[in-house]
Amino acid sequence: MSDRAVSEVLSFVLVFSLITLSVGTVSVFGLSSLQDTRNLERIDNGERAFDVLADNQLDIAHGGAPSRATEIKLAETTLTLADSLDSEVTLSDGTSLGRTESRPVVFGQAGDSGNLSRGVVYEMGAVLRVDQSGAVMQRTPPFRFDENRTVIHYLTLESQTGTVQRRSGSTTVLVRSVHGTTTLLAHHEPSDEVTISVNTQPRRAEAWKRYFETELDGMSDGTPCQPLDGSGTVTCSFETEDIRITRTTIRVQID
Repeated sequence: MSDRAVSEVLSFVLVFSLITLSVGTVSVFGLSSLQDTRNLERIDNGERAFDVLADNQLDIAHGGAPSRATEIKLAETTLTLADSLDSEVTLSDGTSLGRTESRPVVFGQAGDSGNLSRGVVYEMGAVLRVDQSGAVMQRTPPFRFDENRTVIHYLTLESQTGTVQRRSGSTTVLVRSVHGTTTLLAHHEPSDEVTISVNTQPRRAEAWKRYFETELDGMSDGTPCQPLDGSGTVTCSFETEDIRITRTTIRVQID
């Protein structure tokens, strides 16, 4: 009789331990997996919104509309009109054909260092998706590279307040964009190589380098782009018979 009682107690202890272990496993790994899924969904939604944002900026740049407003749902993320980055096109003798500074629009979650750990970025007409492993250019800028004729159209975002703008939380915001000016910076027939440089965040530099290397394939002797040095500067050279550079400034307000 005592053996049976001991067996029942051991059975109860084993079953209770299994239930406790199962609940703990689900709590730790299940909730973590659910949070990862939610974070991924937020970034997916942000990427779709940034595709609309990019279309709206092109409409403004091409004269289709004087202004546009893009709705973006934050969903416990942050949207920032960040500090300016720059790009420049120069001749082989160092003469500058055109230079611009543009504020990127950054959506997502910041890491411990304050840099974007996971999210979406719009900069100079391109849309990039960023995660811990690096960045992928989901939408290319309005540049067209060709041996006969190259066209570079800079889409330059400026802050209407003149400062960094940032919104966080779970609300829905509007990114209001208004056309400023469109300027022809240069129209030139180079006799030698042309160099284009883009200064961006180091994690996004590799995506820009891959883009340029694809676009400039066959337009230079050897590898068109210099190796990255970790600074975030991407520098690539190419040859073209004709180059035209324009810049459209767009004033942005996050409401």
